Amino acid sequence: MKQTHLQTTVLIGLLFSFSFSFCQMEKQVPESESEKNLILGLVAGQVAESSKDFALNGVWNSFTGNGTTLDTLTTFSAKFGLKGVQLDDSSAFGGYSSCYIIIEFNNSEGSFITQNPENNGGCFAGDTNKGKYNKVFFFKNTAKENSYWLCTVAFGKSYAEAKAQTDTTTKTNPGSSGCGASAFSRYDRKL
Repeated sequence: MKQTHLQTTVLIGLLFSFSFSFCQMEKQVPESESEKNLILGLVAGQVAESSKDFALNGVWNSFTGNGTTLDTLTTFSAKFGLKGVQLDDSSAFGGYSSCYIIIEFNNSEGSFITQNPENNGGCFAGDTNKGKYNKVFFFKNTAKENSYWLCTVAFGKSYAEAKAQTDTTTKTNPGSSGCGASAFSRYDRKL
């Protein structure tokens, strides 16, 4: 009887083992599908991470409207949820440099809010808007690769005023008008 009991136990154990193995194999994803899912996950993660980057990050040549004379070299660096920086090095108006803190941006809307630094202002002589906020709208230049149009619509405002500022620009002819009484600024990526 001990032998029969032992054989029955072994047989039940083997059946359980085979059943468990079969269930495990049934739940497994084929290797090629698993690799596709891994790649899809990596790409989705990369897209999610890059969506946190400001669309204008990088170094840009800046022009007034359709002008061809380079007047400013601008660098943007910002990541969602963190403060960033905008630095300008200009030969216009006798030459100047300026710096702004990027407080927030919205790539979908095409806008960003900057602040003039509180102590030294926008890093140019005579800044009377130290600590004040500015709002800029931007959109892709469809006539030129790696190019955007920018217009500051609020300058030297409180944060609430800058945030509430709506887009008052006219985008039909940005190279010559539409940014208040002026042309938009054109930013071409420096390659």
